[in-house]
Amino acid sequence: MRAAVLHGFGDLRVEEVPDPVPGPTDVVIDVARVQPSVTECMLIAGEPVALHGRLADALAAGPARFGGHEFCGVVRTVGAAVRDVAVGDRVTAVETIVCGRCPACLRGRSDACLTPEFIGFTRPGAFAEQVVVPASCVVPVPAGVSAAAAAAVQPLAGALHAHALAAVQPGETMLIIGAGVMGLLALQVARRGNAGLVVITGRSPAKLALAARYGADLVVDAAADDVWPAVREATGGIGVDVVIETAGGPPEAGLAGVATFEAAARCVRRGGRVVMVSVLPDRVPAPLGLLRERSVSLLHPRSGAGGYSPGGGVFDHALRLVARGDIDVESLITHQLSGIEEVPKAVDITRNKTAHGAINPAQVDLTGGWEQPWNS
Repeated sequence: MRAAVLHGFGDLRVEEVPDPVPGPTDVVIDVARVQPSVTECMLIAGEPVALHGRLADALAAGPARFGGHEFCGVVRTVGAAVRDVAVGDRVTAVETIVCGRCPACLRGRSDACLTPEFIGFTRPGAFAEQVVVPASCVVPVPAGVSAAAAAAVQPLAGALHAHALAAVQPGETMLIIGAGVMGLLALQVARRGNAGLVVITGRSPAKLALAARYGADLVVDAAADDVWPAVREATGGIGVDVVIETAGGPPEAGLAGVATFEAAARCVRRGGRVVMVSVLPDRVPAPLGLLRERSVSLLHPRSGAGGYSPGGGVFDHALRLVARGDIDVESLITHQLSGIEEVPKAVDITRNKTAHGAINPAQVDLTGGWEQPWNS
């Protein structure tokens, strides 16, 4: 099969690689759609975020399969011990693979697994025509959810985690910094949850128009206005109860890196919460003195893995929200490419969203005609 292989930072090539072979508890999936995450793009470029050190060590030993944890596809093969997944199932997969053997896992706290693996990061992902994953990570895609939407569900799971961590109470006010894909998904989740007044700040007129369409009470153009005066006026000088920061490195909100952190610290009320969703460098200055003086909680949500109910995980819930029409992810998909050879281009578009006018990561369709079955 063909897959993307990273030969060095910034050097991603599509090559022939061996077909994946499933173990007894694995499944092989024919990849229908895949999109690079912003974190993957930053790591491919060599930025010192997340698992940079681990990827650098892998590249020092030679070319590495890297990327592709946001995807969907159709099950091609199942291992001998797999019972709950069948050939032909339409699925996506949670990226985090817990070991099941460490003290945390054995005590029922797999969210604290000591040796987790991550699809596309520590093992080959879906930047390929086929991917092998443990059956335990597979999530069925409901009828009526398109392949494009199914491949884009992981960021929605992240937005759900952010809101769960913030524990938004009825009527609480919220500021979302960044009107990119994570900010717009966080806004949609807020509008279907407990949030009262919701303010969002961004730079792109197209993204701000979507924010208004999705129900933001106040849309602030960060290219022209400082967010704090707008928040101060909207909240009577109190500040918001919750800030969800999604702008991070790329200047999605007209505020980059440290500046978004400072804006969050200035706009949150005393005793409020700041949830940092965006990916920041390993070491970044932070206004910790201001946060401490104002008794502000600084929170970091978990990844897409896990859940809060024994009845289903966050991915299941995210897919149900899409299936019911409660959350619109497809309007955020602005760039769609065809064929595995377009993965490097998708990475470039996603890495430089502002230059390309992209909102969601660029998607790659590997099937060229399976869209109708996915909607059946």
